[in-house]
Amino acid sequence: MHLTAFFVFAFLFIQDCLAKPLARVVPLQDGMPDPSPSQLLEIEQRAHGTLSNMLPPANISKAGITNLQLIAFNELFEVAFFKQLLANITNEVEGFFLSEDDDRDFIVDSLSTILAQEEIHALTANNALKHVMTAQVLPCNYSFPVTSITNAIDFASTFTSVMLGTLQDITEISARNGDSALTRVVAAIIGNQGEQQGWYRVFMGKVPSETPMLTTSAREFGFSYVEQFVLPGSCPNASSIPLRAFLPLTIVEFPGPMTQDIVVTWELPDMDTARKLRYAKGKDGQFWLVYINQLNLPIVERLRFIGFDGTTVLAKARFPYEEHLLNGLTIAAVTNSSGPFANANAVAASTLYGPGVIIVN
Repeated sequence: MHLTAFFVFAFLFIQDCLAKPLARVVPLQDGMPDPSPSQLLEIEQRAHGTLSNMLPPANISKAGITNLQLIAFNELFEVAFFKQLLANITNEVEGFFLSEDDDRDFIVDSLSTILAQEEIHALTANNALKHVMTAQVLPCNYSFPVTSITNAIDFASTFTSVMLGTLQDITEISARNGDSALTRVVAAIIGNQGEQQGWYRVFMGKVPSETPMLTTSAREFGFSYVEQFVLPGSCPNASSIPLRAFLPLTIVEFPGPMTQDIVVTWELPDMDTARKLRYAKGKDGQFWLVYINQLNLPIVERLRFIGFDGTTVLAKARFPYEEHLLNGLTIAAVTNSSGPFANANAVAASTLYGPGVIIVN
């Protein structure tokens, strides 16, 4: 094994040993996803607002139904996360203790409000599905890779960035497929998520707003990102969502605000594929790392293989920060094509592994 690869594999092993999941969560609180009238009233009071009493459109396109399923799938994931985060804080689990000097009451009140607002979002999407005689999306069990309040908020900021990009794609698909009546609902959710994101960023000592144009995404990337934190076999009906889930891509070491090489890793599906790729490892350029950042054309960089260990692949590629001012969220994907790519959807169509999520500020 190449010396660089050895040290990277050692790094990954240590990280795996140290990273313990926050929780495996079931069931949700407040009767979710089917709260009683009294439970809904309590949710609304904590959310500082109500579930809309306007009827969803009578007809929703097939693409629009997929959009609603994805929103519900993501929002239930967020509900589970904030439920467990609040439980860890209130129970003073190690790593989640907040003193009065930390403004504990304000933080708990803020997270309680965010939790209830995510419940409203999930109910909004599921109610629209039920309105057009489609089964609502049910919650899964999840494992969250956080061990403290600080990296929990960082994780919340990351998945919110990914969702904000995904909601851009959902809005465009809704408009393109005759579901313009749903775009107002999606825009309202985007605004709320943006407000939450500003608070997470301030909590972490960052300026509230990330970039002038938030990074866009594709539905498949949003779906695949949440899938990484779902416990296998725990979803009652998420398989009914007709979106492709990519095999995961891991960024080994995150870049700073500079142009540099970054190392990525992924797991091949079987040993036969691994042997074929190992045999061809001298032919760099069969795979590419594509970056999606802000509302710019995707950036394509050649991947160079640096190591194999069984079915685990290590490769590196240039992260061209300075040429493109790659601030905020960057979505990375391993593709089997060098493009050029017109947009995030074109990248998704050629993606093998992803998304790798990079945030530079």
